[in-house]
Amino acid sequence: MAKKAAGVPKQTLARALGAAGAAFGLVSVVAPKAVAGAYGVPVTPGGLQLQRLFGSRALVISALALTAKTDEEADRGLAAVAAMNLLDSVTALATAKNAGTRTTVTAVVSSLAYGAAALAVRAMKK
Repeated sequence: MAKKAAGVPKQTLARALGAAGAAFGLVSVVAPKAVAGAYGVPVTPGGLQLQRLFGSRALVISALALTAKTDEEADRGLAAVAAMNLLDSVTALATAKNAGTRTTVTAVVSSLAYGAAALAVRAMKK
């Protein structure tokens, strides 16, 4: 795999993914209604609480990429992002009957895209 993608080094791409994940997490914590609306999730007190919990989880996972000092640390963080998003996709598909089509499709597509991006960056040469 290449050392750079479009001239951007692996470490920079890993940090960019971390920043994107942290931004999503922060919005989920401070403005959960906006994220719930984007995913087609009903806005209820319990749903907003869960949205905030997912946001805090995204912030913690993103911190791995943002604080990585070595390629090995970055690779572990990227693997965690990919694994978390794969599990989210499987969970969304397993509960699709109850969640509705829009929510399921949005969850699966966004999770697979973010997880695939993490794996692509992880596969780059050091």
